Amino acid sequence: MVRDTLRLRSQLRSPAQVHPALRDHLRRRPDMGLDKLLLDLALDPASPFDPQGRRRLKKGFVLFMLVATGLAAAFVYFNFF
Repeated sequence: MVRDTLRLRSQLRSPAQVHPALRDHLRRRPDMGLDKLLLDLALDPASPFDPQGRRRLKKGFVLFMLVATGLAAAFVYFNFF
């Protein structure tokens, strides 16, 4: 594979130019981003037949939160009371 170095050099940008370009790219792509990742970790996938329907919490996420809350409560109880 032969690379066109002249074409690559014309696309080199400074960090000040990359940041707005990346921000605009991510705004045009609502399916990407940290908020989407966190929601996908906590919620079941959306139904393709009812895209406006409510997404339910994943059972594993609920279990994890209950265990984490219990551990935090035990830590506070045994260390501060």
